[in-house]
Amino acid sequence: MNEPIIDPATAGDQAMCKPEALIDVAGRLSKDLLPRLDAARFKVPDLPPGAAGDWDIAAGYSDTVRRAREATGDSLQFVLEQVQRVIDDLVATADTVRGADERAAGAVPRTG
Repeated sequence: MNEPIIDPATAGDQAMCKPEALIDVAGRLSKDLLPRLDAARFKVPDLPPGAAGDWDIAAGYSDTVRRAREATGDSLQFVLEQVQRVIDDLVATADTVRGADERAAGAVPRTG
């Protein structure tokens, strides 16, 4: 199990961010999770036309299955969008930290 870099019980106001770690997580999510979610949207099975029969109850069942498949696809699309937002936020945070580090390094007076 990964142990935290900073013990929350003793950290106080201390915070640490390693941009490389954020970029690594964003990369793994982009490479491993996003393609699987995207592919899953198209793997949700549907009943072939007429598979349930042509009587009233069967037609209603077939329509219910169709709506459930569409709702599942919509849900997967929503999850895909949320994961992409997390990835974008991780990258933006890493960029912000890097920029702040660069500005802080430039603000420190050099001696010598």
